[in-house]
Amino acid sequence: MVSRSAEVLVLGGTGFVGRALVAGYAREGVRIRVLARRPEVARALLPPGVEVVEGEASDGAALDRALAGISLVYYLIHSMGPRPAGVGFREVDARIARSVVAATRRANVDRTIYLGGLGDDAPSASIHLASRREVGRILRSGPSAVTQLHAGIVIGPGGSSFEMMVQLVERLPVMICPRWVDRRCQPIALADLVDLLIGCGRDDRTRGSSFDVGGPDVLRYSEMLLRIGEELRRPPCLVILPRFTPALSAHWVGYITEVSPDVARPVIEGMYVDAVCRDERIHDLLPAARTGFDRAIADALAERARCSPAPALRGGHPVRPLEGRVFRLLRSGSGK
Repeated sequence: MVSRSAEVLVLGGTGFVGRALVAGYAREGVRIRVLARRPEVARALLPPGVEVVEGEASDGAALDRALAGISLVYYLIHSMGPRPAGVGFREVDARIARSVVAATRRANVDRTIYLGGLGDDAPSASIHLASRREVGRILRSGPSAVTQLHAGIVIGPGGSSFEMMVQLVERLPVMICPRWVDRRCQPIALADLVDLLIGCGRDDRTRGSSFDVGGPDVLRYSEMLLRIGEELRRPPCLVILPRFTPALSAHWVGYITEVSPDVARPVIEGMYVDAVCRDERIHDLLPAARTGFDRAIADALAERARCSPAPALRGGHPVRPLEGRVFRLLRSGSGK
């Protein structure tokens, strides 16, 4: 049974940013509700006292239950990862966004806050970034006042982009890189992003507006990899191959790291455009911190080291489980 005491609904509340947002609100005593396919998993991931409603974000009846008595919704859903054959994440994203718009209309929801991506309006934006742009358009078509934040790489343990870079540095002293390593990005610390998301929910001046958000540093991805290497005392040697395609990059990343190719490919495709703030108006409205890249990385790596085990990602290349079997067969064959 759904209570009517919750104040905020977080869609995508068990994801990387969603968990941090829920924890931030919970620390302040705000009553939070989360919609989750697997409530038992959600309750294990989230702070005590968070209300969990079972259901899919594309299911109108589940959304109606989750939205009961809610005036503020955070939309943090991005459909990367494994999907049914022939179904693209852009199609899934659009279907979920339309379901949410219809449900917020029925529930008379006042505000929706959506986290999109920096660079989603670039002429050469990836399918992933174009999907984020389309989701924003769909959400704005509803009656709820939508505030949209555009963010690039979010620095924090468990984030796909962060883990991808850290694990590559940890495991490869010599790194073969595609041309996206020369693109520029304006990363933001997870804690700073959470402060801005919460601040937007409390400040009516952000209603119906769109903001770029990022930290104080604009860096090339190659610089980010090198600085992560310096922090880990494992500075990599970068070798750039211009013809290294996103598909090959995704399989390479999936083989080396715990980030699966299904997740790595849209992340990598998004790295082929600059992800830099065009304006910083939001900092004139909200007094959030702006943590520099080096400090954000140091804090994230320290938190990552405290996690035992490290934050899990659905990942790894599909051939990796076979790799151990092949090596065992080779070893057993050589021993005969």
